[in-house]
Amino acid sequence: MCSINNYEYYKNHKICVRCGQEDAERNHTMCLECIMKSREYSLNYARKHKKEIQEKSRVRAKKRYYQLKEQGICTSCGKRVSRNNKVLCNQCSARINYRKRQEYLLNVYATKRIYEIRV
Repeated sequence: MCSINNYEYYKNHKICVRCGQEDAERNHTMCLECIMKSREYSLNYARKHKKEIQEKSRVRAKKRYYQLKEQGICTSCGKRVSRNNKVLCNQCSARINYRKRQEYLLNVYATKRIYEIRV
């Protein structure tokens, strides 16, 4: 990587900020070769540290959940106020109930005969 002055110069003149040799791709700051190398490096890192990344993500999600719950905000969308003493707002609750109902109906229709079904 370059120094900050070189980075700004390369960026303004549309030159790859990583290698400084090639023209940068359109709407990017790196050339195609450096983008591919960066992507490969990121994928390899993610494969090697999969468990650590999952654990960090789990801890972050749990922390977010409890913060939103404490503030009385929907834990699903994080936007609207939750219903009385619940963790979901009306819209998220309706969406989740609809999805679960559709899954239930698919399961019922797949496992029972038509005359046994009560809806």
